Amino acid sequence: MRTRDLPSEAPGHYRQSHPRPYYIPEKLPVSSPIEIDGELTSTISDATFQLGRIDGISPTVDFSPVLYTSLLRLEAVETAEIEGADVEMDEVYAYHTRSKSGDAGSVSRDLQEVLNAEQALRDGFDAIKGDESISLALLRSLHETLLEGVRNEGEIVGEWRDSDVHIPSPRRSQPPFVPPPADSVSGLMESLEAYIRMGGEYHPLVDLAITHYQFETIHPCSDGNGRLGRILIVLQLHEAGYLSDPYLYPSAYFNRNKREYVEKMRAVSEEGNWYDWIAFFIEGITEQARDSYERTFELIELRREYETQYPGQKTSHKLARDLFELPYFTANDITERFDVSRQTAYNAIEEVEAEGLVVEVTGQQRNREYKAVDIFEILERAPTGA
Repeated sequence: MRTRDLPSEAPGHYRQSHPRPYYIPEKLPVSSPIEIDGELTSTISDATFQLGRIDGISPTVDFSPVLYTSLLRLEAVETAEIEGADVEMDEVYAYHTRSKSGDAGSVSRDLQEVLNAEQALRDGFDAIKGDESISLALLRSLHETLLEGVRNEGEIVGEWRDSDVHIPSPRRSQPPFVPPPADSVSGLMESLEAYIRMGGEYHPLVDLAITHYQFETIHPCSDGNGRLGRILIVLQLHEAGYLSDPYLYPSAYFNRNKREYVEKMRAVSEEGNWYDWIAFFIEGITEQARDSYERTFELIELRREYETQYPGQKTSHKLARDLFELPYFTANDITERFDVSRQTAYNAIEEVEAEGLVVEVTGQQRNREYKAVDIFEILERAPTGA
């Protein structure tokens, strides 16, 4: 498709090249006004309400660090899955549990991608909470973390790409999308950084949809663009005052709507259809905020139930109540946490296992590992709207 094929509303143009033309997005701000009608205003209000609920409930959770970690790991698993990784939450918890004893063993490429995504999201959020601004330097640093140990030959890590990339279309009849050439990336990214820093021109959630489109359309890295772009969403939500901690994982929505995600961004590029993309994007924020709230509320209710059922000072009762802070554990974790003998730890584990609170996951006779059944059921169930 050549330049003349695009309507005037399109926020960019095609530049002829061989074998496919480059798409060159215009620098932000968007030159054509974006219509914000009553329906879209209502969508924005719903998202704001749901974000307020999740950010309002999170400070009241007395097992907040574990909830924070659990939802962060959900986001890491989902964002890596979009890129083709196949990892279960159990594997992530097992790795961290084994790492404490220095016995993590070999790590698959897929698991490493998830661990990298978790670390990059944590590092990025800590930087922003520490009053560091969203910057190109921060994004390049996070990109380096994302690709640590999983880069392919020839890929540039921690810097913008120096070669062309192609994005396959979900429709066979449609040619691949070719982002701008490498020599255009730096200027476009500097424009994007300036737009983020000045606060944009629209409602913060609309601007978030605009900047996510722009980042993914520029596709500044040789790999990891999707993962880095979705981390940027969470960082911007915090910077805009919507999230005090990363209790929202937008990748789940994009993962279960991958085709629509790609097609609606391409419709912006080729038709100037901002409205449908923005509505789709903000609806995703709404759904994921609602889902995070519901999971958090269920975990709070479950903890109250455990506190009522297991009020005593027996090690097994203390273990039942502490599962919210130790949802995946070994016998060694119990001996250290409660300062008890290994036999006492085993007895306590057997009791909560008999109650159906935990299940052994390795199938081994030695070095056994356990996970909290009810807690993981809440964490791992299909997201709302799936």
